[in-house]
Amino acid sequence: MRTLGILTVCTVLLAGCSFTTAGGLSECDSSEDCGANQVCTNNFCLPQPAGCGQRYGDTSAEAVQLGAVLPLSLSATNPAAGKDESEVQGLNAILLALDELNEPGRSSRKITLHVCDTAFDATRTADQTQWLVADKKVVALLTAGSSQTLAAAAITLTKDVLTMSSSGTSPELTTREDNTKTGLLWRTAPSDAIQGRVIADLLVNDARFNTLQKVGLIYLDKDSYGVGLFEVITERLRTSSKTVRPIPYLRKDEASIVSAVSQMDAFDPDITVVVGFEDDASFIVKRGISSTNLKTSAGHKWFFSDSAKDTAMLDEDDVRNQLQGAYGTAPAQGAGQAFNSFQLRFIQKYGPDPRGFSFTSHSYDSMYLLGLGVAYSQGTSNTVTGPKMAEGLTKVSSASSAPIELTPTTVNQAMTELAAGRSVNVEGASGSLQFDLAGEASSPIELWQIEGSAFTEQDIIPPP
Repeated sequence: MRTLGILTVCTVLLAGCSFTTAGGLSECDSSEDCGANQVCTNNFCLPQPAGCGQRYGDTSAEAVQLGAVLPLSLSATNPAAGKDESEVQGLNAILLALDELNEPGRSSRKITLHVCDTAFDATRTADQTQWLVADKKVVALLTAGSSQTLAAAAITLTKDVLTMSSSGTSPELTTREDNTKTGLLWRTAPSDAIQGRVIADLLVNDARFNTLQKVGLIYLDKDSYGVGLFEVITERLRTSSKTVRPIPYLRKDEASIVSAVSQMDAFDPDITVVVGFEDDASFIVKRGISSTNLKTSAGHKWFFSDSAKDTAMLDEDDVRNQLQGAYGTAPAQGAGQAFNSFQLRFIQKYGPDPRGFSFTSHSYDSMYLLGLGVAYSQGTSNTVTGPKMAEGLTKVSSASSAPIELTPTTVNQAMTELAAGRSVNVEGASGSLQFDLAGEASSPIELWQIEGSAFTEQDIIPPP
């Protein structure tokens, strides 16, 4: 490793780097020449991407290198904004599965997981993904959220890196052209083509909603998740007798949200469907409290999509009081032994019930599926690559085989079969993992209701 005494042309080497005369900047040929938390860029050791640096699991040289880009923080520029509790619990579910996959006696290689916090920023996600692929040599990547999954996939799909999303629900992921050629993009979360149709059908046909004629829809704009659900819901309602008013807003933009709520108040809906993340949804409800027509005392009702199912939305008394009796939907958690086992161990280790958040069981299953992919790739080719792991995932949905529930006591059975090149039929904590040719598993949808300080399950609706 070589060392430069003084650097005076930093801006030439890296956009945004400030002028410095500090000594000790190291030259490098690869990131192995650099110290901890540094990466070799243009032959100089520079800090690793913001939000990266956490490493979990087995750290031995023989371990398989996997990555995760997750929106753990609500803001990249404002630390006071805090963490996204639902995403934090999703990471806990991933780490629980990672610990179980790395237990002694497993019939597969150990795993290292490098975690980066995207803070809901697609550009930051892309930078982190590039670093994980180029410098950490990850063969597979876990993602969350539709926009961030698409940002990561723009890199991973060209680099033969398997990508698995636990909460990317946009229909756009299904039709992404390069994935139809490579088969490297998978998700345990069902497409919003399912959830959107369920929401619309509930509003039209369910006795709890079908008498409500004026439907408002406040949705997250310029985001594949928000726009995707908006399109599915409004198209489904287009031929109904409902009067529908969709109004977009921009993520974490107070002026945009205030304007959207004001417009919705003027529309005076019987029920407002909110498609957005918990922090935005909470602010929308708070603004509704001071409106004329969006208060529960005025007879107005609220309905939410999956991303708002987060106990943080019920922290403030005024919001919680306004939301008593409100409904929402989310991909259903599993109901079998795999979920019961996961739920018990999650509560024992982390405290909260995973049912209080969306996608915790889907996050758990996503890590387990990567573990099965590792077992197949290692067993059938004596090496672990993204394409070979993806090939292994095509063999976990055999309808002709007896189901194997993904628990710590049964996962070795699935690993052994896959390592021998045989197909299996696995059931996850999130339910059936019957993947189709697009790398998706259909899922029933939960209808939940807010009662006190909890989300209570009301119905489980089969996918239409």
